[in-house]
Amino acid sequence: MSAFLRTTSHTLKSVRCFSASAARKDLNKVQLIGRIGADPTITELDADRRVVNYTVATSETRPDKEGNLIKRTQWHRVTSWSSADWFGKVKKGDLVYVEGQLRYSDYTDKEGTPRTKAEIYQSTFKLLTPRNREEQQQ
Repeated sequence: MSAFLRTTSHTLKSVRCFSASAARKDLNKVQLIGRIGADPTITELDADRRVVNYTVATSETRPDKEGNLIKRTQWHRVTSWSSADWFGKVKKGDLVYVEGQLRYSDYTDKEGTPRTKAEIYQSTFKLLTPRNREEQQQ
């Protein structure tokens, strides 16, 4: 039998999932490392529920046809429904790692135009900016 026609069942055994959610057929996962665009805003919904909204900027630099470096920045809206107190430690410019799900919302703006908004519903947050940087600046 030709080498091209052999069945290889061992390839499926070597597949490793990178997270518990990856074992499912569908995956909606966003991972970002970027800078906080503005201090997070907190909205208290009731005694034990609050929502935190903030933006994260990610940038990439690449050369154009002439060799000049072009920097492109993307802004991402992030929403957190967790009751953690991480937002008190975060301020504009901090480097963060955010993980979550991408969600789309349809709405109509003031002029009556239908729009779609993309948001990341945060599931994991890590502050990557060293705290000793703050102490050195003060």
